[in-house]
Amino acid sequence: MNTVVAGAFFLVALLLPIKPLFSKCTAWLMSLQSWGRFAVVDFMVAVPLILWIVSTDSWYYYTVWIALFTLGLLLVCEAIYLLAVDIDLCKKHLQLVLKHYYAIALPLALLCLVLSLFILGRAYIGPVVAVSDCKSGAQLSIACGVTNPEDLAITPDGQFIIVSEFGSIAPIAEFGSGRLALLNAQTKRPVPLPIIYSENSWGDGSCEKTAESPFGPHGIDLVTREDGRYQLAVVNHMAHESVEMFELVALERELAEDTLPDEPSNQWGLVWRGCVVAPTENYLNDVSLLTDGSFFVSHMFGHDFSVNDFLTVTITKQNTGYVLHWDKTHRFSQVPNTDGAQPNGVAYDEQNGLLYVAFNLADRVAVIDLDLGVETGSFSINAPDNLILKAGSLWVTSLDHEILDVFSCEETGVCALPFTVTELDALSLDRRNSWSFKGEPFGLPTVALPLGDEVLIGSFRSERLAFFLLDDDNVVATNSDAINPEAANSKTVNPETANPKTTALETTSPEAINSDAINLDATSP
Repeated sequence: MNTVVAGAFFLVALLLPIKPLFSKCTAWLMSLQSWGRFAVVDFMVAVPLILWIVSTDSWYYYTVWIALFTLGLLLVCEAIYLLAVDIDLCKKHLQLVLKHYYAIALPLALLCLVLSLFILGRAYIGPVVAVSDCKSGAQLSIACGVTNPEDLAITPDGQFIIVSEFGSIAPIAEFGSGRLALLNAQTKRPVPLPIIYSENSWGDGSCEKTAESPFGPHGIDLVTREDGRYQLAVVNHMAHESVEMFELVALERELAEDTLPDEPSNQWGLVWRGCVVAPTENYLNDVSLLTDGSFFVSHMFGHDFSVNDFLTVTITKQNTGYVLHWDKTHRFSQVPNTDGAQPNGVAYDEQNGLLYVAFNLADRVAVIDLDLGVETGSFSINAPDNLILKAGSLWVTSLDHEILDVFSCEETGVCALPFTVTELDALSLDRRNSWSFKGEPFGLPTVALPLGDEVLIGSFRSERLAFFLLDDDNVVATNSDAINPEAANSKTVNPETANPKTTALETTSPEAINSDAINLDATSP
């Protein structure tokens, strides 16, 4: 909507300085005996437009709705003027405008241009919640103790959450390191995640990594391999662009005296099994694993991509990247028909041969049938990020604002701007449910991961994780912008009081896995 309305204002700004065009319109209007029909058209357009806008929740906080509302009022005023003023006097007014055309048209053209840019850059002008402590909101529950939880995965027993704690990348900021973390899925409290480095058996033999190597995790994915082992892939930005391969291993542990009765008795650890270095021209974002150990990974844009390029592409929607496929035999290859404006999240449906791609700057999610080699569906959504494919649904987050709105909270750690979580039907890309959040102590979401009766939400800039209950009263109609806050879970988890002795996919029971007799107790997380 923002792009369409901004484009319309921009087009008007280009046309207004063309006086011959206005002169032709003026000559046609002067030849008419009555302008009453234009008043009727004005009312027919303005009244439904105004009623539609005022029925939209919090419309007065969004520049696009304010602009359209103002346009509707102007149309009403024009209709009243045409009905109330004699046609001869209207024609004299029109001739006066033509006589002083550029004095009127040029300021209006400048105003339309400014409005166009403002609507594109600043969508939300409402209040932004000041977040200073670890407290839940009316609709979202908060769990602190994590840093920039950009992507999430669930361990095979459904009891723990693997978190990719994002550092930072260019062009938005300087490169910064991050880490992998583990949370107890029930309490949302951090628990130790031992990591050790073994031989490179799952990646490219030329890629090396040690515990001392810099690490900047981004997108992650966890699958059960054909051999029954659990493989975690992690996009890494430090030292070079690479995809790191870890084996997730379940280990029994001794329960401490202060362990709570409902805490799981197992412990998870990671064993590094290799990595794959991306071609020098590629800048990676998210990864989707296959059961044979191959993967799809998104290439966002080139390394020379600047902030100005970023802002330009938000308007032009031009292609900046694509999706790559890697396997040990063919190495990296570009996936056809995946070009787009900043490919971000990727998810692969191995059973149906469907690849889902979130084009962040193109504001859409696309599905590509790899057997046919064509795009078979698309869903428009603002700034989609990571994708979660689960139980026939595709989960995606979106921003209810534009990119420049972020500058309104540049000095804060948590940018509590409005956003939406959407559940799509994976085959049709029809919207099943959506949940919108405004005024909550959380923002800039990157991933929505369902777990039981909850949905976990991560962010690339936040020292917290958010979650809400999948309650019928919490579901928003597909055309609505509000949810019922009374059904929200309001509990808060503060890591200051957390028991650090517990711990991380879904309904299977973890079994002891032979990790080549590697002692995880002796490793550092």
